[in-house]
Amino acid sequence: MRKIFLAISCCLFALASCEIDNYEGPDASIHGYILDEKTGDPVGTDIENGSEITVVEQGWANPQDQKWKIMNTGEYRNEMVFAATYDVRFENCNFYPATFNDFVVKKGSNSYNFEVTPYIRVLNPSITLNGNTVTATFSLEGGKGTEKLKEIQLFVFTDKWVGNNVKASLEGTGYKQTFDPSIDINSATVYTLTIDLTEEAETFKYDRNYYFRIGALADVSGVGTIRYNYAEPLTVIEIN
Repeated sequence: MRKIFLAISCCLFALASCEIDNYEGPDASIHGYILDEKTGDPVGTDIENGSEITVVEQGWANPQDQKWKIMNTGEYRNEMVFAATYDVRFENCNFYPATFNDFVVKKGSNSYNFEVTPYIRVLNPSITLNGNTVTATFSLEGGKGTEKLKEIQLFVFTDKWVGNNVKASLEGTGYKQTFDPSIDINSATVYTLTIDLTEEAETFKYDRNYYFRIGALADVSGVGTIRYNYAEPLTVIEIN
């Protein structure tokens, strides 16, 4: 009798464990861009360890931070979101911290562009190949006019995710300038960065397209971690 009772108990437990829970899955999606509030241009970032969106769903006793990824194009997309009201924070980005409270995501498809102030704008970028030298020229503008410039760099890699965290290691020195102490940003100044292909023979040993990206790092106090600002779009050069 005891064996029969144990067998029945095990069967009931197995049936209970197979029941479908009553929690509904994500019922919304959201897509948009992080835009420069002055120019309307997307504010690109690094695909790895770059800017991101922090969201907190309202209505919970102990809400947890959620992270929405921002792509290097300045675009974000999340296909599995719960329709709800959120508080949205931007912190440790390549633009000034910002908060958007009571942000509503409705059921179904949502589209929204966030407007922010980047630390630095890269103006009139040009990247060209002349002989064995890649030359980048550009100017800079501070987002609010009080920023200082810490570093500029010409990044290169073999795909479109190029940036400060996805880049080729270079042997030369012309591709980067560091300012210590940081300097004022003057939009009339034209900067030049170069990469000597002969000097970087190991990096450019394959006949293929290479992606180049101009980056500038601001120096601003009291805003947390500052990430690179970039010129867009990427420049693609076929090297053979």
